[in-house]
Amino acid sequence: TISMWGYNMDLLEKNVLKPFEEKYGVKIVTETGNNSDRFTKMAARKANPIIDVALFAGSYAYKAIEAGLVQPYDPGKLKNLDKIMEPARDPLGGRYAIGYTIQHLGLCYRSDKVKPIKSWKDLSNEDLKGFLTIPRLTTTYGPTIIYMLSKAWGGSFDATEVGWAKLEELSDSILTAYARSSELQTLLQQEEVYAAPYASFAWGNISAIGLPIVSVIPEEGLVGSFSMISIASGTKNEELAHLYIDHLLSYEVQMAEAMDLVDAPVRKDITLPADVAGKLTYGEELISKLNFFDQKKMAAVEEEWIEKWNKIFTK
Repeated sequence: TISMWGYNMDLLEKNVLKPFEEKYGVKIVTETGNNSDRFTKMAARKANPIIDVALFAGSYAYKAIEAGLVQPYDPGKLKNLDKIMEPARDPLGGRYAIGYTIQHLGLCYRSDKVKPIKSWKDLSNEDLKGFLTIPRLTTTYGPTIIYMLSKAWGGSFDATEVGWAKLEELSDSILTAYARSSELQTLLQQEEVYAAPYASFAWGNISAIGLPIVSVIPEEGLVGSFSMISIASGTKNEELAHLYIDHLLSYEVQMAEAMDLVDAPVRKDITLPADVAGKLTYGEELISKLNFFDQKKMAAVEEEWIEKWNKIFTK
């Protein structure tokens, strides 16, 4: 039983789930949803767990460690572990999680509707009033919006009071805050919004909309992150859990996911064609623009930041 996101589920079935079922003669049951909902379910069932493998964004992977919901993996049971980039092998320490894909949060905009966006500051442009969306604070990338606004307007990621002040100023321009990438896709498709921070795993679907939507690397850079996979504490299928992780890190799966624009590879031996590479978090130039944030620090301020967010958006 795997706790995972449901976005791109048809491609995940094709590239990851079905091949594993066929190879090992097992049936995979998925529990899908956003990080928060799935974390809450796992925590509620801690005494009688049903999940074997859990996929979380960094901050929730860290929270799962703190809550005792995941257990360390055995590197000796993962033959593909040394094939992936070194920072992805144990990004949170203690061998509790592996980054199976690298992603980024960038900015996109309608080139036929608004002025070019070159900086996170440009989200304040007058022509975006009422046509802007951002991810909700409780999503994977929600807190990082504060850090990027802090950097843009305050000169430092740590200038978060500046970031919060700028978010409050931006609130009048924001049509809605989206909870899932599928919502962002719909907002762009229906031409309700003209600009947004977007997660790289959604770019394949966004670019397929057919509208003149441009992706940009802002002056202050991009938000970098790993999506992480962990073995659930108390699993009765520990061997299968290790086999599934190794499967997810295999050349075949990493290549298939990349070619379908689902997940960027963390394997070092994968070379992508230019038309695919340009749509993923791939290549030295782009990766050099990534800013990674401390998951422990993000988890520590979560409650305080949710309170601040609610004061701004429930006025």
